[in-house]
Amino acid sequence: MTARTFDVDDLRAHVHKGPGVRTTGEKLLTYDLAVLAGDVATVVTAAGGWLCDRVRAGWRVTVLTPAAVDTTALTILGVDWAPGTNLSELPGGHHPTAVAVDARLLAACASTRSALLGVLDGARTEVTVWGESPSLEAGRRFHRVHHRLSAAARAFKSHAVQACGGSADLSVEEFHSIALWYPPDGTDLAPVGPPAVT
Repeated sequence: MTARTFDVDDLRAHVHKGPGVRTTGEKLLTYDLAVLAGDVATVVTAAGGWLCDRVRAGWRVTVLTPAAVDTTALTILGVDWAPGTNLSELPGGHHPTAVAVDARLLAACASTRSALLGVLDGARTEVTVWGESPSLEAGRRFHRVHHRLSAAARAFKSHAVQACGGSADLSVEEFHSIALWYPPDGTDLAPVGPPAVT
């Protein structure tokens, strides 16, 4: 498969309104992953390798937490940070291509659950959840997936976890996900078992 390239100046008049994709003079396309987390240590431990690999693949990843935090571990992974508790607080007000959230936030916060349901109903955004939740296990839309960390992600995650003072699996991370627009051979989240029936 070959990628087609264009001169950026030729695209200035073209306005692309897809979710999470921005066309500017500096960046032709940017895919945004918004991560809702209660704290930095949890997201680094559960999903740091996946987030690092997404950044290395050209994604802009922004972690939102409710209070100001030490962002050293996120900086190690190449991930941005912003204060906030919901997607409307993303810098620039843009709509992300993908959303990731801690299952504990879904269990504890009705507004987060409501926002995620809105994203799901829009059927245009990849949604990934880490952690255990009975509603995810019972839900027919989500299925178990895993991400096998690249060698670079293992190294960066190791340093990020140390910065948080914790420990974590450095080979594979597991999630529940709904990938609505990735081809089966083009995603970095591979099914753990057979895909869920919809």
